[in-house]
Amino acid sequence: MLESTPLIPLAALAAVVAAAALVVRRDLARGRRPRPADLAWLAPAVVALVACAAVVGLGLFEREGDGLTLVALSLAALLEAACALLRRPLLDALERLGGRGGRWRATAELLRAGIAAGALALSCALGWLALELPWNGRILDMEPLYPSLEVAMILGALVLLYFLFQRRGAGMAVGVGALSLVGIAQFFVARFKDAAIMPNDLLALGTAAEVSGGYVYSVDHLVLLGVSCALVAMAACALVAPSRCATREQLGVNALGNVIAALAAASCLWGLVTTDLGEAFGLQVSYWDSLQSYEGHGFLPSFVRVAQDLPIDRPEGYDERDAADLERAYADEYDDGRGSTLPRAAAEAQFERELPSIVCVMDETFSDLSIYDGLGVGYQGPEFYRSLVSDAGTLSQGSLAVSVLGGGTCNTEFEFLTGVPLAYVGNGKYPFMLYDMSEAPSLPAQLAELGYATTAIHPNSPTNWNRQSVYDALGFDEFLSFEDFKTGTGDEEFAGVDFYHGAISDGATFDKVLELLRSSDEPQFIFDVTMQNHSGYLQSNVPLEDLPGYEPEGLDAETTAELGEYLACITASDRDLAAFVEELRQLDRPVILLYFGDHQPGFSPELADALMPDASEQDKLRLIYSTTYTIWANYDVAGSAVGGVETDSTGPAQLAAMLLDAAGAPLTDYQKAQMVAREDVPAASLIGTELATGAWIALDDDGEGDDIRLPQAYADMRTISYLEFGSKQE
Repeated sequence: MLESTPLIPLAALAAVVAAAALVVRRDLARGRRPRPADLAWLAPAVVALVACAAVVGLGLFEREGDGLTLVALSLAALLEAACALLRRPLLDALERLGGRGGRWRATAELLRAGIAAGALALSCALGWLALELPWNGRILDMEPLYPSLEVAMILGALVLLYFLFQRRGAGMAVGVGALSLVGIAQFFVARFKDAAIMPNDLLALGTAAEVSGGYVYSVDHLVLLGVSCALVAMAACALVAPSRCATREQLGVNALGNVIAALAAASCLWGLVTTDLGEAFGLQVSYWDSLQSYEGHGFLPSFVRVAQDLPIDRPEGYDERDAADLERAYADEYDDGRGSTLPRAAAEAQFERELPSIVCVMDETFSDLSIYDGLGVGYQGPEFYRSLVSDAGTLSQGSLAVSVLGGGTCNTEFEFLTGVPLAYVGNGKYPFMLYDMSEAPSLPAQLAELGYATTAIHPNSPTNWNRQSVYDALGFDEFLSFEDFKTGTGDEEFAGVDFYHGAISDGATFDKVLELLRSSDEPQFIFDVTMQNHSGYLQSNVPLEDLPGYEPEGLDAETTAELGEYLACITASDRDLAAFVEELRQLDRPVILLYFGDHQPGFSPELADALMPDASEQDKLRLIYSTTYTIWANYDVAGSAVGGVETDSTGPAQLAAMLLDAAGAPLTDYQKAQMVAREDVPAASLIGTELATGAWIALDDDGEGDDIRLPQAYADMRTISYLEFGSKQE
């Protein structure tokens, strides 16, 4: 089978190498050295053919019966190599023609300009295909306006590079190569996360690299066709170069002209990308389905549109003094209401006397997928976790409206540690990577002022999501990363440490928490971000006996396999949580535990579509963007209802206030405002807002439809959140 053998690209590679050797031999025979710049033009063809052969040889080429794609890529590589080898004879011929002077020089320059213009036009068209083909399944259905806008952006960038490289085709080739790489990157992001690349993803490349090992990097025929387009464009670029016969004065004039032309191109490009694309072209990115928006509008226009949204919007009519008065009014309402009750007074007195340690576990991708009608197979969810609803120590348990799916752990983390909802910061943003966290409200800093030792735990690289710097800025005393789990060196560096699903297990992190709690009688705040349940879920590295064997109807084989591996991870987490809670019960000191998941797995949309075919898109999204939380204590918390658990929806940004309120701990004015606002708006995420009535309003709904209007508390908390965070990032 053509598509299963690397012989085609290898044969093309052999032809390229043989041709290059013949050219080098010919040049040496004529007493001249081969020009490295000319040979460098062979690099794109060689790299593409080697990569193609490796992909096919390793069984990573998916599309069966499509061996013609390999032929197309090989022919494109051969064309690029041929132009690279013919480049010097063509340019020498133009030099000889121009050397005759007079009208021949003008003819030579006209030919050069024609070749450059043709290469530019070809590079724009094929560069666009190289960018869009690998991942955009709707490329043929795009409205003409948006491809035109994207090609205009590409044109501006390529013209800029052309003049920056002093009218050499190498500049355009670099631009086309970059477009091809972005297209391939978007292909993998779409496959693994069902999402589009956002501007802030560029700031998180290190984190992406850290967690990329669990994926299978196979490609299909469209990826190879995209690379083929890039190679053909580079073939044309190889023939573009300025004359070498100019005088010194002419070289100076040309260099100045190139700089002026580059500045003009940069100015035009800047004007285009800074134009409000929403207002000028009606381009709006749906953050519910960013990939679909990118498919409809093109990668570059969508990417630029998201970048234009990065600044935190100032609330209309915002005034700092008025915002502070508003926050104080909400805090006074708390003090006069919930904060003045006898149960709250009892909890406050107990907290001041006991100073219980506080452990918060954000469990990677932990969620209860039984919300999808039991997956159609009677799945009941994590058994021990669900049993906590009737445990005497449980103070609250409910659903958690999160703003991320399949990744973006740091955003749930940001909301919890700062109390700032992403709904008020904006979508497509990773605050840990963008903003000054030392200026943010901070739960660890707040508890440190009460005399708590503060420790963060994450059994992976400390640079993931910039945590090393962020935790320090937020006021953590200590950060334990994967280095702190090592027990030896070399092959024995993690001897005795439990791993699951290719990562340090939840149980191992819980052991570290217990070790910290037993090491000191002083009150501690410990924030544990686990790792074992991280995607992907086709690693085949969980025990076979842990696989549940569920095969819900409507799921394809790959999603079914992902589901099985994911549920095995959740079952393992549930076992570890049961053991952890039992250890906390036996601990001779008061501890309050908050346990919650950061997001659902990336394949959840497939579950919703298959298992809830008649549900509305809004109802599906509400489930997809939800996890669960539990607040539990190993002691009788004064003022808490006996034998009763408050089941309530909330968001990560409100969890800290709820936790401290339940424990009787002092609250900041901001947290008091959150507790009051929760009476009208229990949960707010980037997807939508839940009202006290249970109604759900989508984020892009203005609240005017269906007689549903957002409560004033929503707008008030936007203003107060901006006071506490957004205004400090200006």
